[in-house]
Amino acid sequence: MVEPGAIAIRWPMQSIDDHAAGGHSPAPADHPPTLLEWYVRAGESIHKDQELLLVGRGTSLHPMTSPVDGTLLVQWSEAGEVVGAGETLGWIRPDQPQLDPS
Repeated sequence: MVEPGAIAIRWPMQSIDDHAAGGHSPAPADHPPTLLEWYVRAGESIHKDQELLLVGRGTSLHPMTSPVDGTLLVQWSEAGEVVGAGETLGWIRPDQPQLDPS
């Protein structure tokens, strides 16, 4: 973790998998998910539901949005890199501390 309370930006987002019929539908091996573009840079303020980055998967484009208001702390992946399942692409410092659900 980058700092206490930081939120990871991970691929895939749950909402993308929810739309696949019968569960997760992997991309063909010749078209792996690839980070195409970051829309924000580390240190910039971000808002809930703001598009942060774009992942291409086969012929589909998947914008990833922020779950909270905050600051983008770090980008761990760069445009052009293939992204694996569960891979952390960056970290967000939320404006409001997240409550521990336990």
